[in-house]
Amino acid sequence: MLQNRTMAMLPTGDTTFMSITRAVQMWPILIDDSGRHWDARSLALRRLLRASLDDRELAQFAILNLGFIAVTSEGAGVRIRIRPAVAAPAALGALYLWLHKRSPRRAVVSWYDDRWHDEIIGWSKNGWQRLTAILECPKLPIRNFSRRRTSISRLPAENPLRHLLEDSSRAVRCVANPQSLPDLLRRRYVLLTEDGNGELRVSDFGSTMMSRSKWWRRQARGHRIDDMPDWSYGRWVGDAYREARETGRPLLEDVRAVIEWPEAGTFSHSYWRLIVPLVAAGQPTRLLGVTVDNGEIGVHKVG
Repeated sequence: MLQNRTMAMLPTGDTTFMSITRAVQMWPILIDDSGRHWDARSLALRRLLRASLDDRELAQFAILNLGFIAVTSEGAGVRIRIRPAVAAPAALGALYLWLHKRSPRRAVVSWYDDRWHDEIIGWSKNGWQRLTAILECPKLPIRNFSRRRTSISRLPAENPLRHLLEDSSRAVRCVANPQSLPDLLRRRYVLLTEDGNGELRVSDFGSTMMSRSKWWRRQARGHRIDDMPDWSYGRWVGDAYREARETGRPLLEDVRAVIEWPEAGTFSHSYWRLIVPLVAAGQPTRLLGVTVDNGEIGVHKVG
């Protein structure tokens, strides 16, 4: 992983990024496997990869073999080059955040799956769905995630999720106002709100939620839950919230996952998760997710 080495990265603010892009006459920016941005002609990147290829060959090599993503901003559009089967989760998360900041009118996506494919995507409400469909190709590696529905009877007596489930009216009130949660759960919640396109966006979260990525905590509000730094994990978590939204009922699950946090490493995590939806006429759907670590297994670093 590149994040463990000393690097000279580009600033990622909108104005700086656009001015740099113009200065290099549409040379792409490379997003590496830790989600960081590089000038495609960077000597520092060339030294880091110990590469003797020319600039264009180096970009191609990094995309096809190292899980990098190339992005270029071109007026009202963007260009993306990617190999979905090897793209790093952190790079995918950074790509989605980069796109959120730009809201392009269209995207030209070139992706490799035994051969190169090209597609122009109009960036209407279906743009995100089409890009995600491209990225979720069948050759993506299977990740170590599992979630299964469980019942209140399987929760330890002292688990605060049990008490919340036993008082359904309180659970609904907590979706409207998460600060009314018990103290432990108030630190371990995430609140999502459905936007006009059906996407679930982060509205708020507790003080210890997603604490292994300070960068993501700064960025999270207003972004989709799918766009977490570990993109595969974010999509998988989003599926659980979408399931709860569709049923309109609380969803209690036993969750186990191996999660890549670019700033901290890879962790194996086991926890209980309760998702409570709130659907009110004339109001956007809200979903409150609260988690409690499974003390029998807990969290440990694996990479």
